[in-house]
Amino acid sequence: MQKNYLILAHRNPEQLCRMIKALDDGNSKFFIHLDAKTSIESFAAQLQGEHIVFIPRRERCVWGGFSIVIATIYLMEAAAQANSKGFFILMSGQDYPIKPITELDAFLQENKEYDFVSFLPLEAWGNWSMKRVRDKLKHYQILHSEKRGNSDCYPPFFRSSIGQKITILWHLLKRRISKKNFKIIYRAQERKAPFIQQYAGSQWWAFCEKTFYTLLTYIQENRQILDDYFQYTSCPDEIYFQSILVNLQTTHKDIKIKPSLTYVNWEREGVELPVLFKEDDFEELTSQKEKFFARKFDTRVDTTILDKLDNLQIK
Repeated sequence: MQKNYLILAHRNPEQLCRMIKALDDGNSKFFIHLDAKTSIESFAAQLQGEHIVFIPRRERCVWGGFSIVIATIYLMEAAAQANSKGFFILMSGQDYPIKPITELDAFLQENKEYDFVSFLPLEAWGNWSMKRVRDKLKHYQILHSEKRGNSDCYPPFFRSSIGQKITILWHLLKRRISKKNFKIIYRAQERKAPFIQQYAGSQWWAFCEKTFYTLLTYIQENRQILDDYFQYTSCPDEIYFQSILVNLQTTHKDIKIKPSLTYVNWEREGVELPVLFKEDDFEELTSQKEKFFARKFDTRVDTTILDKLDNLQIK
């Protein structure tokens, strides 16, 4: 089974090299988007070959921002321009396979007409509060800097309450919001979503060939409408592709969806989330049914877990 891995990477070239080595079965191609804030030299020096492509268009990716969606679209377009066939699998540079690649191949062959992405109606995803749902649907996310979490969601100024207006003006006075971004909120109209129902879920997906090209064509034909809305959405990478795909099902009855192939633990108590997997998590990882990848890992913290996972591979 031909596999095309679309990888969002931003650091640790040694770990990325190790991940690609673990995935590379001779029937795989790797398209890598390296965050534009990161120097490419050390990555390119370690990762070479006709089946490894560092895409030329690079975005400065900011956590929670639309830049991650743009980077993903760049990866999709690069894979399409190469006339890629087979499955298309979105991964981060901190993922790793948790099952033998031979099992992945057999599974994809048995499910070659399915797409793998987890989703729920936006209002039901992740036990989100009504405020968080409202922020995503109605308010404008403004990124104040490239620092993770340094953002706020604001209602259109002339549709806001007295209290909300005071907050916005206070942020302007304290220079939390720039004059440029204040003008966006000041002139903003009510946000109009491109879909009646939106869906949210894990960022990590795998699409069969037919769906991949259908989805990419839809994005390219409706890019302006989609950009106008989602560029101001909080964490749009958790909503953008899910909403498009599920709404496409109404006109493309052949689109069939199963849960994501990537395991991420957002539930463990007392640790930073998502869980950074270590040696003690081996059984948790390998016991996941119909999950073939997991995130996240960090070789600067623990390499033994990757050694154990490597031993699963049958070359």
